[in-house]
Amino acid sequence: MMNGKEKRLAFQRASSASSPNSSQPSTTKLPPIDELLLFLMHLSVGLHLRDLAERFGIHRTTVSRTISTWTHFLYQLLGSKRLWIPREVVKAHLPPEFSAFPDTQVVLDCTQVFCQTPSSLLLQSEVFSAYKSHATFKAMIGMAPHGAITFVSGLSAGSMSDREIFKLSGIVSLLTPDMAIMVDKGFLVDNLVECKGPDTPHTL
Repeated sequence: MMNGKEKRLAFQRASSASSPNSSQPSTTKLPPIDELLLFLMHLSVGLHLRDLAERFGIHRTTVSRTISTWTHFLYQLLGSKRLWIPREVVKAHLPPEFSAFPDTQVVLDCTQVFCQTPSSLLLQSEVFSAYKSHATFKAMIGMAPHGAITFVSGLSAGSMSDREIFKLSGIVSLLTPDMAIMVDKGFLVDNLVECKGPDTPHTL
C-alpha cells in the first residue's frame, strides 16, 4: 500500500540527511511506523525534541530531521486534498446543539502561531500581532458543526485582519445562498458573503 509513498518518504529522508544543518548522524534508524508515531506525538502532545529522543533512543538531531521529513511528506501527500464537505452531508450530521441554526455550513475563526522575529524592521511590523504581542503567522480555520475540519486558509502575516484573511482565503467561492456561516461577533464579514448569516451566537 505504501510502496510509491515510501519511495517519496525515503527521498525526503535522504534530502534531510544531506542538509548542512544535520550536525551528526542518528544512532538508531527507526522504521517508518515509529517515525510516524514520533511525528504524531510531537504534534498532538507537544513533546520536546529531547523528550522524544530519549523515548525513541535516538539523537535530538534525528528527531528534528524526522519531524521535518514527515511534515514535508504529509504536505505533499495531503496538502492538495479537498476538505470541504457537501451541504447535504453537513446537514445529515448536524448536532442537536445546532437545531436553532440548521443552515450552518461552517464555523469560522482565525488562529495564530508564534514565529521568529525577522531582522527586517518592515517584516517585523507585518508579522507583529497586537493581540498576541508577538511575531505571528495567522490562518483561518473552518469547522463543520459536527466537528470536522473543512477549511484551512494559507498562512498570512500576524498583523492582517480577520476580514482581510477571509477575503483572500477563497472560501467565498465555496459558499452558496442557502448556506450560513457562524463566526465570532468581532469577525466582520457580513457584506462579503451572499450566504445566510453570518450567525453570531452568544456562546461564541
